[in-house]
Amino acid sequence: MRRLLYPCLLIFLIGPVRATTSQQDYAYQALLSETDQPLQRIELPLDVMLALTNANLSDLAVFNVHGKQQPHAVMRTPAAVSEHTLVLPFHEFSSFQRQNSKTVTRREQSQQAGSISELRTTETIAVESVRKDYLIELAPDADTPEFERIELRWVHEPAGQLLELKVEVGNELDNLRVIKQRKNLTNQSSDDNAWRSIDDIPRNHKYMRLSPVNAVTRFELQQVHGHYRKTGQVPGLTHQIEPSLSQQEQGEFYFFEFPSAVRAETMRIIPSTPHSVIKGDLYAGNAEFDTRQRIYSGFSQHNIDDDEVKPSKPIRLTRRNLDKAWFSINPGATSPPLVELNYPQYEVIFLGDDNGPYTLAWGNYENKVAVTDLAGLVEGNLQQAQRRSALVSLVKIQVSGGTARLTAPTELPWQKWLLWSLLLAAALVTGKMSFSLYREMNDPQKT
Repeated sequence: MRRLLYPCLLIFLIGPVRATTSQQDYAYQALLSETDQPLQRIELPLDVMLALTNANLSDLAVFNVHGKQQPHAVMRTPAAVSEHTLVLPFHEFSSFQRQNSKTVTRREQSQQAGSISELRTTETIAVESVRKDYLIELAPDADTPEFERIELRWVHEPAGQLLELKVEVGNELDNLRVIKQRKNLTNQSSDDNAWRSIDDIPRNHKYMRLSPVNAVTRFELQQVHGHYRKTGQVPGLTHQIEPSLSQQEQGEFYFFEFPSAVRAETMRIIPSTPHSVIKGDLYAGNAEFDTRQRIYSGFSQHNIDDDEVKPSKPIRLTRRNLDKAWFSINPGATSPPLVELNYPQYEVIFLGDDNGPYTLAWGNYENKVAVTDLAGLVEGNLQQAQRRSALVSLVKIQVSGGTARLTAPTELPWQKWLLWSLLLAAALVTGKMSFSLYREMNDPQKT
């Protein structure tokens, strides 16, 4: 009977501790807009970011309509990439090319004294044809970007034959190097851009030369388009705080607490007086002022709005988990500045199971790692899955388990205390039994 006591207690105690996570285990929840795409993503708003309790954004989850947790991953929102096209100028050059020789036969007839005679001569001559080369300007001005591919529009004869071109690039006309010995192109209709384009173009070159290398009778280049991508600014979120004045033995400092476990990457200190500059030192820590660490010395921030003045460079924050911050200011400042914290934009990518609508839940101090990871389930990597996913939004934020889920209780629940005590007792009993067995095996009177 005693042997069954420990297992029964363990089952009774471990069961509640390892219960399945539900939406009520999180402080907040929000219904998501619906889509029929399996891969979906949500851009986390600032309200969600500030309510998370773990710096790795692990205390959130996505549930289907039946309360089942969906595989998900948290990633930064990439910068927007836009496609652009630029018409490029080009120049035509004609050259004579010697081809195979040709045999020509001449016939001359003459009539004398009522008889007709014919003189036939045969001659082999060389045949020359006109070939057109084209020089494309890859950098017509200083602001021309680097191109991912060059798309061509042309005609050649015979039209059904592939056009083979030698492609050269360089910065000097008399010093071009070959990047494609034989590039095959066709002017027939095709959905594949490769049949009308030249890609893998080396960077930092001014010119591209196209020269036919196969026996086409005519090649006329009509238009050239350079395709390139432009990367925009990485999206982010900002949160503003008005610091309070803190009187210390070392002087007056402005004080604020970081509002979330998710770390801000940079911050700006905005002077309260227009067209002003503020200078000082920045300190941070997890306890009182006396335990502070100087993390930035001699910052300079301003709010001067002038085309001739460069904007204030944000203060880059340390990656350490610091809860509180103090900064010194110019002597004689009369009103508090404004602190602007800058956060990255994050996204939650999840895999649906056709059991929508789905719900995002967040804010749970007990969650340290994602329960269901998406990385091992999708084809390709997470960046590719992020590009394929459909963007959905939060419909309405509601309280779920309440703000009590955001802070760990000061004392462990009795079940956890009892569980740890039981595990420790089981370890001691097992050790005692092992030691007794060891002594019996090594007792010389019993051998």
